[in-house]
Amino acid sequence: MAHACRRGRGDGAPSYPPFVQPSSPHFGFPASLDQVPAHAVAVETFGFTPLSLALGGLLGLLGSLVGLATHGMNQGLPDLYLPAGCLAGLLVFGGFEVWRRRSKTALAFMGDHVAVYRAGQLAETFTRRGIILYRLSILNTIREVMLFGILGPFAILGGLATLAEPSIGLCVLGVGVGMTGAAASAIYARVACRHFFVPRGGTTEHVVFTRGLAERFGI
Repeated sequence: MAHACRRGRGDGAPSYPPFVQPSSPHFGFPASLDQVPAHAVAVETFGFTPLSLALGGLLGLLGSLVGLATHGMNQGLPDLYLPAGCLAGLLVFGGFEVWRRRSKTALAFMGDHVAVYRAGQLAETFTRRGIILYRLSILNTIREVMLFGILGPFAILGGLATLAEPSIGLCVLGVGVGMTGAAASAIYARVACRHFFVPRGGTTEHVVFTRGLAERFGI
């Protein structure tokens, strides 16, 4: 089945023709994902940029706390800005990573019919024409990989070289882990996977599947 394709321009969401309206009853799909045979289900995957940034925030927090314990609060309140920022990054990115992996979107296939399951529950159904293949911009992919892939390893090396002073080394290492992880995530999500838009009520939802899974279901 051929699908409409939109080539990415700045990786913004493309415009679409109207989707096939959800139908009732839901083509015979069960209400719970647990009742769908595993061979008929494609579960979305993710990169791991938020996880990398959370780990970077943790390392930065540890380094800044070591610095406070070693040197004290010489500047008063401004000395807390770095650990507070690292803690916020750890909580925000770490929390987001946990939430999205616990709330994955899954597609179930039955012939020409597709069902969307969110958090394990049937959300809506449509035909395969509702799945839009989205081709990412190759320039954006190169830019992300080059930017983070070059700076990240240098930061890791710098952090390892300065670990004798943990307050500095751990912070620099945290930057390197975050950037290197973002580069690896970009390679995985943008090169090893395919991106799609599927209906979500009156809007669309961006989902990502590995190339092997996409080919298996012919999307």
